[in-house]
Amino acid sequence: MSFSTRIENYTNSVTAENQVDALKKGVDYVISVVSSTNPNKLTEFAYEASLGNLTSAGSDWRNDYNGAHLLSVRRGDKICRQVNNRLKDDLTDTSSIYYALNNDPTYYEEADGKVYIRPACGSVESGNSGSIYIVATSDGRTIDDANEVIKMTGWASVNGISKVFSASDLMFPIRYHELVIMHAAECILMERLIDFRTSIPNGLDNEWSDALAKAKKLFDAGASIEGDNAGASMSVQYWLSDEDEDMVGATINSISSELNRASQYQTKFKADLEKLATDYQWTQGQIQMLSQKKAEWVQLNIAGGDLAGVQKEI
Repeated sequence: MSFSTRIENYTNSVTAENQVDALKKGVDYVISVVSSTNPNKLTEFAYEASLGNLTSAGSDWRNDYNGAHLLSVRRGDKICRQVNNRLKDDLTDTSSIYYALNNDPTYYEEADGKVYIRPACGSVESGNSGSIYIVATSDGRTIDDANEVIKMTGWASVNGISKVFSASDLMFPIRYHELVIMHAAECILMERLIDFRTSIPNGLDNEWSDALAKAKKLFDAGASIEGDNAGASMSVQYWLSDEDEDMVGATINSISSELNRASQYQTKFKADLEKLATDYQWTQGQIQMLSQKKAEWVQLNIAGGDLAGVQKEI
């Protein structure tokens, strides 16, 4: 089975939708719910990234490592304390009580999201290089639809360090896959609701209008009928005036054919609208069902009975 097949259990089909994007939304949703509901569980999705040869400069960890949450910062074998960035100058001022020490390193985060470690880190060889413990977004993960695997992607040369994760480095427990599937299915169904708006016809099509117009012209406006044979003699009224019963009958039969053509298009139009209404109602029902199932799953597997902070995110 694949992720797409499991999504189809809720949506009936994914052939016309972007299931790759929906799965990525599902991954980000799970991480967001864990963060807001039970942040202690974020460690199940986290990994340590070496800052390499980054010393006094800041780490743009969100962009460099596709980070979503920063759990901890380390300098060498010491965990860094977070301090307010208003103290950044004091951290390097030897006369300040806030001066950062080697055995009590600190870090602060600037408005642009970059993280700075003080005292400044050394090179990898020095033993005082920096590292961060973070949770990556879906952009930092590879979703293998066919094999139902969500694993880390890795990166090439950030601050002189490359990272290649092994096939077993998931950092996304399998038990959370069901919540990914449900949210991905909900996203697809929501997009389908939007598509319904563009699927609703503005009215009966041109063929219906053409059939009615021709029927009317055959009755009293033969000269307005398009084609080589257009002329007043094409109408029922003309043949009534001419007292030609055979031509009156033949023309009336033509009018009946055109009215029947219009009726067929009207029947099809009604059937199409009824199908759209049925599909719309089914889709709405599936979305409501998935929303409830997600909430129940979160309460049972993440919140531990506390749903505070769980929000619907699409």
